[in-house]
Amino acid sequence: MELLNIKPIKINKRIRKNGFEEAFFVIIVLLAIALFILVLAKVWNDVQDPLDTGLNSALPSDSSVNVTTILDNVGGTIYLFDKMLPFLIIGLFAFVLIGAGAYMQHPIMLFVGIIILGVAILLAAIYANVYQSISTSTSFTDTNANLPIQNKFMEYLPIVIILIIIGVTAAVIFAKSPGGGGL
Repeated sequence: MELLNIKPIKINKRIRKNGFEEAFFVIIVLLAIALFILVLAKVWNDVQDPLDTGLNSALPSDSSVNVTTILDNVGGTIYLFDKMLPFLIIGLFAFVLIGAGAYMQHPIMLFVGIIILGVAILLAAIYANVYQSISTSTSFTDTNANLPIQNKFMEYLPIVIILIIIGVTAAVIFAKSPGGGGL
């Protein structure tokens, strides 16, 4: 009787290096989250009064539950996302910074980085215009006024992207040098 000749499974130990797509991912996530918060706030403003009326009429008259206060607290929580947007941006670009060291190994990557920066700025400008055209439409005007921080970040998204990418690049360059200084 002959034993089966089974080959061992080869595990690929090569680690995939992160690419520049992370910067594009961050811009897309920022637009998606900003639009989601804008639509969520608009829907909540439209639903809150009918929901309040319906729940108050469904409760018994001797109920100790104050539905109006509860619904106001929910609406206030939705608008807290506006104040958390800068922290989201910081967190997303910290994600980019962690992966940035993997692909800034060769000096030619500086030129590739400049091209990618141009594309990222172009995308940021397009997404800022998309957000502005949606948020300034007549349906979202009142909701947009209640989200001032998000509105400013999305209005100046190309500038924010430039500053953060410059910061990430500087951090990668200064972290790679032996004495802490760069270039």
